[in-house]
Amino acid sequence: MDNEANLIFDRALESLKSSELNLDNGFYNASINRSYYAVFYATTALLSKKGISTKKHSSTIQQFGIEYVVKEKFDKEIAKILSALEEDREDADYDFHIIFPENEAVNDLKNAKIFVEECRKYL
Repeated sequence: MDNEANLIFDRALESLKSSELNLDNGFYNASINRSYYAVFYATTALLSKKGISTKKHSSTIQQFGIEYVVKEKFDKEIAKILSALEEDREDADYDFHIIFPENEAVNDLKNAKIFVEECRKYL
């Protein structure tokens, strides 16, 4: 794994830990935010390995789909976690009427761990 990809992947692992801490302390929306960023950073690490840099989250997701789901045969069901967590993160961060329950934060963290571990195989 190249140094840049390694640094970014370390950020993904840190975000997983932060998600767990937020979950343990009852901050479910914050936990969902960190779960999303764990998968986002893992995705960014994979793209960095190929020399690809993006400016927007949507571009990162699109490039990941092209470079890893289509070309590298990344598991399609696991890849869907990225978009699902992005949607939850947007709701958690921007819809002030939504307070996610514990079970959804637990599920998002579980899925984030699955996604990050799958990404590790490609680094």
